[in-house]
Amino acid sequence: MSTEDIVLYDTEEQAKVLSATKIETFDLVPPDHPALYKVLPEFDFAKPPVDPNTFASTLVETCRKQNGIGLSANQCGFEYRVFVMGAGEEYVAHFNPKIISSSGEKHMEEGCLSFPFLNLHITRPETVEVEYQDFTGEKRTKTFNGISARCFLHELDHMNGIVYTSRVKPLALQYGLKRLDKIRRKYFNPKKMNQLTQRT
Repeated sequence: MSTEDIVLYDTEEQAKVLSATKIETFDLVPPDHPALYKVLPEFDFAKPPVDPNTFASTLVETCRKQNGIGLSANQCGFEYRVFVMGAGEEYVAHFNPKIISSSGEKHMEEGCLSFPFLNLHITRPETVEVEYQDFTGEKRTKTFNGISARCFLHELDHMNGIVYTSRVKPLALQYGLKRLDKIRRKYFNPKKMNQLTQRT
């Protein structure tokens, strides 16, 4: 991600505003929430339903809190066509995202904050040229490769009511759910948690 995309969140003025106010975060909705399965309408900058800058900043803070690299508005229950992606201090909000072109193909493991610990192998384009609006409504274009392209496509799917579990074959999903069940039983079993607590 280029500095020109990031500087909008990293100005001295914005830093003063954030330091003067308590930073809020959103709660994530459960994986069966209706908002996750809806095609989201275009975000109207002429009559915005929320302040785009404040909303994007809160999405960023929520994504950071969840240790994610991408988060869509509908994962927090809001039906706005916007997601954020990035890492560390370098997150960018993408309003009304679109794919201009794509090339290549890559099959690799993918996760989602709405489905904790469920990793699935998904095939997606390796490179994408995209268009989106920043929080001021200005149109921007960008080319993403590798994990950044995958993240953009994953979050764009959320904008269209598509969750990544629908992008794998039924047997692959069953296998992934079985692995998830093993992880839950191993690390989140109440009896084992009590045993660990008693040892320390």
